Amino acid sequence: MAQSAQYILAQNTTEPTGPDAVVEASPEKPKDLTKLPKWSCRVEGTPKDQQWTVGELFYLSCEGPKADFLSTELTFKAEGLTGFELRALEVTKQTDNALELKATSYVPKPHDFKKLFIYDQGEAVVAVEPFVLPVKSVIKNPQQKPYGPIGGLSLTYPFWIWLVLGSVLITTVFFGLIRINRRAQMRRVIEELKQHNTALGPFNQFNKDVRLLGRQYIFGEKRDWDDAKKQRYIESLDEVFRMFLLREFFVPALEWNSNLILKTIAKQDKRRFVRYGDELQKFLKELDRAKSDTHKLQVHDCKQLTQMAKRVSQRIWKTRKV
Repeated sequence: MAQSAQYILAQNTTEPTGPDAVVEASPEKPKDLTKLPKWSCRVEGTPKDQQWTVGELFYLSCEGPKADFLSTELTFKAEGLTGFELRALEVTKQTDNALELKATSYVPKPHDFKKLFIYDQGEAVVAVEPFVLPVKSVIKNPQQKPYGPIGGLSLTYPFWIWLVLGSVLITTVFFGLIRINRRAQMRRVIEELKQHNTALGPFNQFNKDVRLLGRQYIFGEKRDWDDAKKQRYIESLDEVFRMFLLREFFVPALEWNSNLILKTIAKQDKRRFVRYGDELQKFLKELDRAKSDTHKLQVHDCKQLTQMAKRVSQRIWKTRKV
């Protein structure tokens, strides 16, 4: 009885032998890389300065004993490499004993490839003999450190970029404030004219003011006007004429310089400015010159400027009346 039990137990513990039997596969031994065919590789062409730059394409030509390639998906691997030192991009020619491909490198340094292998779909196929590939950075100074913080501000871009952006911003704000100020001045002028408006129009009021001015300063035969008197007369004539421009065009002529007045009037009255603009510009120029150089001014010069003011104002009035 005991012998029968031992026999049955022995039968149950034997390995199954039928068509349904499952046999465990023995672990595959790693491939012996020393037995791979050894190929020699060289870089075709000559780069500038005897060095390739990072990301620059070059052709790699390899040849050697017969090797079994399964596809064109090739990679270069070696101990200590990340895969960016030598990257295969496209295979242009492939046989059992020769290979040509486009490649590049993303690591700037003189590479001395040793114990390098070509892999095809994850399997080592060819061992590459040692060769050198010098690669330089496209940055002029690769050792340059990133821009650090300035005070409490961390700059991720060069300082000159921030300087240019700051200058543009300041300029934009500056000219924006000037435009806002000019518009405020024009609104203020309009409000003041409404409060201190007269029954006479701008041209008639100007002629009245010029007649009053002529009564105060009589152009006689004697040239006995001193510099102070000539200065007062020119300043009074300038104020009377600018008041005419203020009332006629609603511009703060008493506060603005002549160039800004001309620019604003030309913009407001484009269609008619061409008919009186040259005369107005010439008179304002002569008036500004007389104000800045009174000691050379003669009494007859004051009289001529008065006549010019009358002609220009009349030309403007007639032109704009049409």
